[in-house]
Amino acid sequence: MAKPTYEELQRRVEELERMVDIKISPQEFYFETKDLINFKGYSDWSVDFFDRKIEDLTGYKLEDFLDRKIKWFDLVYKGDKTRAQNTVRQALKTDKYYLDEYRIVKKQGDLKWIKIRGHITCDENGNLLFVRGVLNDITLEKYGQPALEPGTEGFAWANHLKDGIYVVSEDYRIKFMNQALIDLVGNHVGEICYEALFGRDTVCPWSLMDEIKHESCCFLQEYHLPKSGKILQVRSFPFKNKDGSIGKLGHLLDITQTKNLEREVEELVTRHKAIEDAATKASLGIFILQDYQGMEARFRYINEAFARITGYEQSELLEMSLTDLVHPQSRQAVFERYRNRQAGEILNRIYEIKMVRKNGKVITVSKSFALSSYDGELATIGFLQDITENKRVQEALWRSQRLASIGRLAAEIAHEMNNPLTSVLTFCRLANSILQHEPFPTERLTDLRDYISYLQSETERCANISRNLLDFSRQSKIEIRENDIHEILDKTLTILRHRAGLDEIEIETSYAPEVPFLSCDFKRLQQAFINILWNAIEAMPEGGRLVVSTSFDKEKDKVEIRIRDTGPGISPENVEKIFEPFFTTKAEGKGAGLGLSVAYGIIRQHQGEIHLFSKEGEGTDVIVHLPPGPLTLPLEEKKEEEYVFTTGNR
Repeated sequence: MAKPTYEELQRRVEELERMVDIKISPQEFYFETKDLINFKGYSDWSVDFFDRKIEDLTGYKLEDFLDRKIKWFDLVYKGDKTRAQNTVRQALKTDKYYLDEYRIVKKQGDLKWIKIRGHITCDENGNLLFVRGVLNDITLEKYGQPALEPGTEGFAWANHLKDGIYVVSEDYRIKFMNQALIDLVGNHVGEICYEALFGRDTVCPWSLMDEIKHESCCFLQEYHLPKSGKILQVRSFPFKNKDGSIGKLGHLLDITQTKNLEREVEELVTRHKAIEDAATKASLGIFILQDYQGMEARFRYINEAFARITGYEQSELLEMSLTDLVHPQSRQAVFERYRNRQAGEILNRIYEIKMVRKNGKVITVSKSFALSSYDGELATIGFLQDITENKRVQEALWRSQRLASIGRLAAEIAHEMNNPLTSVLTFCRLANSILQHEPFPTERLTDLRDYISYLQSETERCANISRNLLDFSRQSKIEIRENDIHEILDKTLTILRHRAGLDEIEIETSYAPEVPFLSCDFKRLQQAFINILWNAIEAMPEGGRLVVSTSFDKEKDKVEIRIRDTGPGISPENVEKIFEPFFTTKAEGKGAGLGLSVAYGIIRQHQGEIHLFSKEGEGTDVIVHLPPGPLTLPLEEKKEEEYVFTTGNR
């Protein structure tokens, strides 16, 4: 597109000047400019307003005008409609400046006087395109114009107003108060205003009476009345009595609630700024998503921490959607949740997902979302934290703890395999002794077959033991599949059975029928149960009984795994710390205190709950609850906002 010429720019500037040249004379600022309501009106009397003050003036919502549900001409009092139309026609014939005063009918039915003025813009044929201008409420001036003695019937109108009206004589004595003001501050007619209202012995230093006597204008002030605790906005007008003396007519508006709201807003703004600063320092990204300008889940707000985590500038992010940052593997699930949330579904979870930084690096983030609003429209507010390093540390901890378990198991399994290997050697020697006879003793053929059968059985036993250990120790990525919880428990107990036998611990299983499959990572869940069972076994060095049972609660839709030992139990002061990292009650060098902590983390990852109940002298129960059925997300991308971990005495 070619750059505009100087002449074209000059023409545009002149058009803008005409648009804002409303030509309001100084005397028209009878009220403070903040009472003026800006508008843009069209030939069909539809109007765009730019301030919600129009709602107080007319009783209609701002959106009623913007959506064309109501037009300005609908509000004009029927006796003034012809006048309003004629004023527009006259302005079109003369200087294109529109100025009029007439009455409008509020939604509630009462009348208001308004002053309206503005510059008319026409097309090349002279037809009205629009009017840009201002209007304001002049009801008070209209009713206050008659020079009537206070207390006469001329002020009867004031008792029907919701705002306070009063008249003070030049000697500061209150001559009239309407009912609204009496209800607000009490009846003080006949009293000196500064004594009655402010408890002063002398004239208030902020008094405007001297200015009222010499100036023909309006003054606006705010008064805080100590007796009532109210904050009033007061407009003061010169008032001429029949005897020629000048007094003051006051219009009081109770703005206590407004001021309180302003103070609350200021506090909220300050609090918001403090929260935002703290979030940025803590590297907590905050963002707001909204369907905006044809883009789904567009960023409408982001804080500095969010920009820093993603590597983009804030200005860049405000032109982007969430889809631009989410890793393709997570995109579909993330947007399904976003749409469900926008539809009103409550999703109180923290999610782990993959995101892609500006430099292409993939990071793991923890996200939580909630419904909110932005610019008056439905929106989603989100909180994000980069947990890439935390995940790396967790993986390292899990691997190191698993290696530690392998080290402990290897020594035990070496002993367990020694027995079948001894049998293998024995039967090999027996078979070899038969085979060495010449000629072959056919009568020993049955014995030879038995020896070979024993060799096969014992060899398979060794193979199974080594296979279980290898499966457990093999490094692999997280793999979510449907698995039978009973198979997981059986393979775990196979690895630990010899260790339990060394301490003469009896292992008993009680599996409920028809327990549904779990969607889980077999090896990680096996790691969790190895850690729990190992602790139970080590708690019974003098022997005992270990009971592993399962059940399914259809109402709660939970699979329950209960592990009970008959050990000495856990003291009350330790039971609350039992799942904390590096906490252990074992002797130095016997454990690092990570086994149960890792188990707790794995159960959490599977959206599970773990409960521990123990009493000294009565053993310990560990109860694990896991949800059946498929997970909707890969394991590393999903976890509950609240994971239940309870401990206590039975």
